[in-house]
Amino acid sequence: MDLLIIVLMMVLVIIAGAAIHFTQTGAPFPFQKRTVLYSQPEVAFMLKLEQAVGDQFRVISRVKLNDLLQPQGNLKPRAVQIAKTKASNKQLDFVLLDRKSFEPVAAIDLVNTESKQGYKAKPDWFVRGALETVGIPHVRIKIKPGYKASEIRECLSAKIGKGKLMPLNVRPVVPKGPTRPVKPLMAKLSAEVDSSQAVA
Repeated sequence: MDLLIIVLMMVLVIIAGAAIHFTQTGAPFPFQKRTVLYSQPEVAFMLKLEQAVGDQFRVISRVKLNDLLQPQGNLKPRAVQIAKTKASNKQLDFVLLDRKSFEPVAAIDLVNTESKQGYKAKPDWFVRGALETVGIPHVRIKIKPGYKASEIRECLSAKIGKGKLMPLNVRPVVPKGPTRPVKPLMAKLSAEVDSSQAVA
């Protein structure tokens, strides 16, 4: 009986402590939904990028370098930890994936070179070296208004090779209806039927 009372007292203390904590912080989950996930330059570029690659690649955004690469299997644990730590705060703006195999094909970063403090103005030697080691081209494209899909496509071709970019899918024009007038044909058939009946 005494043990039950002690357990109940401990539960009450825990509940009281949790209530005080939630009251001080305001809510157990102090979050709200973001109304916008991407900046205007990101949205403008992503739309044109999807047009530039067509149906050949999938476009994903904000990919951590650690999610894209992994340390070599023959490294010592200490070297693995160092490599992961160096890559932990690195993020790529966009990554192109093969549409069928989902294999990474290219990494893309938007850069602001108008000032030294601009967004990714200075090339990151660690990111570039890590990507080149595994054969993933690192494409840096300047932030600007009015992107053109053709310009982005040319930039990608220069980095990943023209042979790897297939021609964009163009829907063939399907003719609607007959390709020649129907009435003259029907009249000709009717005349042939009449002549055959006359002979008979």
